[in-house]
Amino acid sequence: MKFVISKSQMLLGLQRVQNVVERRTTMPILSNALIKTEREGISLAATDLEVGIQSLLEAKVLDEGAITVRARSLLDIVRELPETEIHFQTRENHRLEITANKSVFNILGLPAEDFPEIPGFGSLEQQSFVRMNGRAIISMLDKTLYAVSNDESRYHLNGVYFETVEEKAKRLFRMVATDAHRLSLVDNVEALFDESAWRIFEQGVIIPKKGLNELRRLLSEGKDDFFAAIQGKMLLVKQESIFLTMRLIEGKYADYRRIIPKRGNDAIELDRDSLLASLKRVSLVSNDKSKSVALSLHDGILELSSQSPELGEAHEELSIAYQGEPLKIGFNSKYLIEALSTIESDKVLLEIRGKQNPGVIRSMDNSNHTSVVMPMRI
Repeated sequence: MKFVISKSQMLLGLQRVQNVVERRTTMPILSNALIKTEREGISLAATDLEVGIQSLLEAKVLDEGAITVRARSLLDIVRELPETEIHFQTRENHRLEITANKSVFNILGLPAEDFPEIPGFGSLEQQSFVRMNGRAIISMLDKTLYAVSNDESRYHLNGVYFETVEEKAKRLFRMVATDAHRLSLVDNVEALFDESAWRIFEQGVIIPKKGLNELRRLLSEGKDDFFAAIQGKMLLVKQESIFLTMRLIEGKYADYRRIIPKRGNDAIELDRDSLLASLKRVSLVSNDKSKSVALSLHDGILELSSQSPELGEAHEELSIAYQGEPLKIGFNSKYLIEALSTIESDKVLLEIRGKQNPGVIRSMDNSNHTSVVMPMRI
């Protein structure tokens, strides 16, 4: 294998595959990227057997071939090379020679034949893809990914639930994420473009967090729409010269509708930035483990307070339109801060109905986004 490529192209491709590469593995080859010549350039690919990515790059191919090399090391080398064309050539004993100006590296690799087949890539050409709105998906992922569970014993909560629903004569594309302590739900009427896109998510699928993080990075490159298909237990994504596959999480998703309290007329209107700033300040002296903050409602006042044996205590007051019975409830401040940080409007609605009931945060400007946080003992 022999090819010449610009530093910027190679760097872009390596950065795309870097986060998919499996760093802690009993299979050393999963720490490698597969470099392979193609008809009009080269491809860079990586997989952890659950998520796979392939990036096609423009290059001048002088001799065909393939090799795998450690992805992290290759990225570090290319990043430090001068801004010029880089020459790559395979040598004996699975070595890759890298030359740029007067810099020469010989990197140990592994045979391309030993690289595992990336699930889903063999059937990309046969799939019927549907177009999806990239900007809408970015917005929805930003509002849900933070609430995904990292507890591997709750594997069915280790991803975001995608489904299509029909409510009030509207067709909505919905994402839901929960870790059983908090939940985020967001609907969008512009994410899907046609009937075929509606149908592939009609039964609901759970998409793993790692794969969605890669999709989020791909969409952040500035390209708008992308194409998706579901093949068996795989979600396939393509956007121009990039292909991404991820294995769906099997199992039944939590009945999220039971978790969300019905909407009432007792919501408290608050300035988002003021509430967020107060929470960040008060949480500085909260218990390191529980991160608990108490919210106390009095006539016209929302008091936020926290304390810890090591640091002391803190409290702040915000003026609100509240005339009900006094109420004190505890929440994990980190959960409240993360929920508020995903809301784009200046005003938010906070619903608290008793110290045993979850708190609900909604945007004043967007009724399609709902965050739920379970209470804590204080």
